[in-house]
Amino acid sequence: MTYRDALPGRPSLWRHLLFALLLAGVAASMFLLWRLAVATCPDCLTFQGWRALQGFFLEFVRSNPFAATAVVFVLHVLLAMLALPGASLLMLVAGAGFGPLAGTLLCLTACTAGASLSMLVVRHFLQPVVRRKMGTRLAGLERRVASDGAACLFSLRLLPVIPFALVNVVVGLSGMKAWTFAWISFVGMLAGTFVYVNAGSQLAEIETAGDIYSPRVLLSLAALALLPWLLKLAYGAWERRAGAGA
Repeated sequence: MTYRDALPGRPSLWRHLLFALLLAGVAASMFLLWRLAVATCPDCLTFQGWRALQGFFLEFVRSNPFAATAVVFVLHVLLAMLALPGASLLMLVAGAGFGPLAGTLLCLTACTAGASLSMLVVRHFLQPVVRRKMGTRLAGLERRVASDGAACLFSLRLLPVIPFALVNVVVGLSGMKAWTFAWISFVGMLAGTFVYVNAGSQLAEIETAGDIYSPRVLLSLAALALLPWLLKLAYGAWERRAGAGA
């Protein structure tokens, strides 16, 4: 299956201004959140500080479940959309506050939404700029996405050998439907998201430093460390099965 590339006309000035204002607003919001975190918990890197912050967050989730869900969701969308660091830590936090299942659903939905927004911004606003500056370097990957379509995207989400943000950009250059991109990204990122969120749910049970060495916590941390290799094995098995069925 192939996808038709579409190169839209040059975006108008108001679209550039709108996009610039959006980025400025997001950057200002992230800076204010960072300053608030530093001001309210300067000792968060210590075990006692981490316990205090965790207790505050868990109490916030219990007393304001809808507000806590909205905060985590919006933060994760922004991190995924703007390719900012911190998504892994946020998944651990979500696991501690919401548990493995609800936390996985929350983070996975938010990450998919952020990736989809990033892809759509490239497609409708930045495609001419990206093609002009990076077109030759992305040509090979773009051809692969155009020829293999859903299978290629699924493999890149399951085994992220190519940066997350770069995949969003390449699909934005292609003609893949937004819904196809969203549901394949959701399914492909499911395993990795669950491992991180589940590790966070186990870390939430730590009351003393000695609890770090409990079997459940160690197992979750081991799964976290082995995640790339587990995904590689899973992808290899899926690829062999797909080849055998062809």
